[in-house]
Amino acid sequence: MDYREIYVWVFLLVTVLYLVLIRAFTAGLRQSLRKKSGQKVKYNGFVTVIIAARNEEHTIISTLNDLVQQDYPAASLEVIVADDHSDDDTVGSVSRFSEDYPEFPLILLTAAGAEANARGKKRAIERAVARAKGDILLFTDADTRHGAGWISSMVQGFADPGVQMVLGPVCFNNEHNLLQKIQSLEFLGLMGTTAGSAALGFPVMCNGANLAYRREAFLQCGGFRENLKYASGDDQFMMSTIRKQFGKKSLVFNTDPLSVVTTEPESTLAGFIHQRLRWVSKSRGYRDPAVIFVGLVTYLAHLFLFAGMVAGALFPPVWFISLLFWMVKVLFEFPMVWKMSRFFGKQKMMRYYILAQIFQLIYVPLAGGLGLVVPYRWKGRKG
Repeated sequence: MDYREIYVWVFLLVTVLYLVLIRAFTAGLRQSLRKKSGQKVKYNGFVTVIIAARNEEHTIISTLNDLVQQDYPAASLEVIVADDHSDDDTVGSVSRFSEDYPEFPLILLTAAGAEANARGKKRAIERAVARAKGDILLFTDADTRHGAGWISSMVQGFADPGVQMVLGPVCFNNEHNLLQKIQSLEFLGLMGTTAGSAALGFPVMCNGANLAYRREAFLQCGGFRENLKYASGDDQFMMSTIRKQFGKKSLVFNTDPLSVVTTEPESTLAGFIHQRLRWVSKSRGYRDPAVIFVGLVTYLAHLFLFAGMVAGALFPPVWFISLLFWMVKVLFEFPMVWKMSRFFGKQKMMRYYILAQIFQLIYVPLAGGLGLVVPYRWKGRKG
């Protein structure tokens, strides 16, 4: 057996594993979307919404306006904006908003004194948690939009005392150029994987733009002490830690449409690349076997496909095999993406499905490898 045959067999094994994962996540997603609840028991505990913000002067006011309009009882709510050393007018914008809405329970935290040099989103979150009064910590980003029922929907799961974390749905909106539309479509697949894997009891990803967990769970897990050196991953690391500490039934994905949070995709290719390099960089800190296995299989499947397409210039049979496997991948992923497009009302984005698949074939192998060694820039910082 020569090296080409070995390559084909390894390629086949990795592809089959990847397709099995996609099929399993799609089945989990179907189960999650079909799940019907009986009469809901309302959760009325005290909730702290935490927004770690850096250089968001142009977006954070829209986010705060959405929070003012929430239907959750104001007496059981507080919102903490933890500034992460912004060098724009984020702090000023939040301060003026607080003056305009004196009755709204808004707290602005800035790093001062001993905390002045404690930079990064995780440090900002830790400052907020230390100040928080809520039993439930609900997280979102400073560039997101929310419906009036967002808080009520996201905390509903905590009526079950066994639930420690609720993963919320996020989608892109205001897609104008082709790159943004491709990102939006790809993100539907990521959300499908999030929901499907959570339904199976082994969540492999989540999104800090829409996430909630019990304050006591955060404290029992030791916060972020094990992964403070990684710039991102506050959501992912906490998800894995909580599952390890409390078991697979302690995490649920919220499929209530009222819980959806929207944000905007990157408008430029450079911004997109730096975002994905940042996402990949945190993978060096992964310890959860399920997350590592899924991430590795996903990366290798795309790497083999990309390498096969390139090698096909010299070895045409390899190109035909790669093309065949890619077509099967496209077919296997379609049901998951379609289901999420219906959930978010993004069916029109499906017209870009093939373009998104081609784009993904190129950027995943490149970003997956370069993200471990190449520095990135994000909101004025190098990572």
